[in-house]
Amino acid sequence: MQQENYGVEEKCRAVLSVWTGRRTAAEVCRELKLSSALFWQWQDRALSGMLETLEPRGARENSEGPALPEQIRRLLDRKVRSRELSAVGRRPAPRSRPPPPRAAPAAPAPAAASS
Repeated sequence: MQQENYGVEEKCRAVLSVWTGRRTAAEVCRELKLSSALFWQWQDRALSGMLETLEPRGARENSEGPALPEQIRRLLDRKVRSRELSAVGRRPAPRSRPPPPRAAPAAPAPAAASS
């Protein structure tokens, strides 16, 4: 796909239109002629920015905020877990297939008896 330059307002509108349920991510990507990977990067940056900017200070840390749609709550929870893991020097485990089982080593053939 051809790379277009989008401004902050366009990126915000695109991400917020998906978060509010007015459009799907696929519709936004089709309308703006952008790859889904680029849209998910915008969304990830928006979540990171919200977490950084709205991080509680002091006594408000454990208080509940306004109700969020389930999709946004899951995305924020995932981002918080990722930040916590990176803070302790660990990276989230990549989603991959488990390694194939190893074959048992072959037993050596018994030596022929000499006469």
